[in-house]
Amino acid sequence: MDLGYLPLIAAAALITYGTRVTGLSLGNRSVPASMRRFLAYVPIAAFAALAAPGIGGTDDELIPRLAAATVAALVMIRVRVLWACLAVGMIVFWLTRWAL
Repeated sequence: MDLGYLPLIAAAALITYGTRVTGLSLGNRSVPASMRRFLAYVPIAAFAALAAPGIGGTDDELIPRLAAATVAALVMIRVRVLWACLAVGMIVFWLTRWAL
């Protein structure tokens, strides 16, 4: 077994654990409105960071991926519900992939 990644895994675990403990230590204290506005965008930003590298790809899947990403972005702008954005994006991807 290669132990070369062990320090990286340990660092990721410490950072994850640290953020959880910090969040839990806040307890019932009220969070400032500016911080709540900031935190409201975290799920969308995390999703974008995960999804953006996958938009490219092979030539035969480029059009369905771009179509799905465009429609999903429009749904997100209009509805502002992440699960709706994901569902519509997947449906558009599969329909355009099937049609081509």
